[in-house]
Amino acid sequence: MGAPVLHKRMHPKVGAEPTAAERRHHDRVRAFGCLVSGRPATIHHVTGYADKIGRFSRSHRLVVPLAPEYHQHDHGRLSVEKLSHRGFFQEWGIDLYAEARRLEAESVAMGVLPHV
Repeated sequence: MGAPVLHKRMHPKVGAEPTAAERRHHDRVRAFGCLVSGRPATIHHVTGYADKIGRFSRSHRLVVPLAPEYHQHDHGRLSVEKLSHRGFFQEWGIDLYAEARRLEAESVAMGVLPHV
């Protein structure tokens, strides 16, 4: 699995560290492998929609597994960081927000994450 990746551009806010339950959720999600390629993945925090313009606040609950080339700006021209969430959906046909909500719901049902 490996350690979580902290991007060079990420500057976590004070108190923004994931809880123990959120870290278990991240480990569970990462273990699935990349949504595009199935390769080993890092955690991508979903902050945008596939079907409309707009962004929302980052949450440690809304995450998906993506290999670096589909995740990070520095690794791939077809990454979510280069394309945006809408562009990623247009290129790969994967609604990252819907996937993150599905994975979150599974973790809640399994008792990995608490109900909110």
